[in-house]
Amino acid sequence: MSAAQLRVGCWSFTATAEVAENAASIRAGIAAAAAAQVRVLLTPECALTGYPGAARAGLADLPGCALADTQEHLLAEAERAGVALVLGSATGDGAGGWTNDAIALGACYRKRCLTPHDESHFRPGTKAVTIEVDGWHLGLAICYDVRFPHVWNDLAQLEVDANLMIGHMAGVDPDPGTKAAVIPAFCSVRAAETATPLVFCNTAAADRWLDSASWDARGVQTTKNGAGLMVTSLIPRRDWAPWYGGVRATYLAQVIAAGRKSH
Repeated sequence: MSAAQLRVGCWSFTATAEVAENAASIRAGIAAAAAAQVRVLLTPECALTGYPGAARAGLADLPGCALADTQEHLLAEAERAGVALVLGSATGDGAGGWTNDAIALGACYRKRCLTPHDESHFRPGTKAVTIEVDGWHLGLAICYDVRFPHVWNDLAQLEVDANLMIGHMAGVDPDPGTKAAVIPAFCSVRAAETATPLVFCNTAAADRWLDSASWDARGVQTTKNGAGLMVTSLIPRRDWAPWYGGVRATYLAQVIAAGRKSH
């Protein structure tokens, strides 16, 4: 169980096709987070590489080895600054395939739920991934995952204290205004249904559908910011009203029971 309040930051910026330029922006975020005494810092989806179809056409020109070195250096720099970096990037398999990743503290979460657009660039991950920071057990998710209950059920069964989601939620909305209304509602539900806080870091691109934000165990939005550093403090489970613990326990019991019936 989480031990004390945890300061989590989102560094929202607009990635480009230049890895070095993106790395410089992320380094600025690490410095800002350290100055603000942030312990965990999220970057947007594909923050280091640039999201394909937005910042860059595709991934074929990414230098795999140099990219891996840059990832390693950024994570080490953050660690020296006392910050656990959740880095949006991509990993090549050496045969032309790529995964869309959230990399943190020696762990790598590979985006499980891919949009049709994603499928032309990435292959999906297959498992839930968590990290530990200061006694907090934190689940990782990426963008389109927010629409799929099984992702969040898997994390709930791993007894996470909070969920951290990165995304590139931007571009043309086929039905203008819909995604700006619906996606925050999804985030609120994902927090409320398991009484588990959710922090979401989005791109700062001008055509983004929503800002970075956080939702508490009630499913209520508590912070919001469009660009630069957003900071939120997560409250440990022991300080929630007991009713929310009951919500969480009941939800988990039903998820587990439903899983048994399906087998």
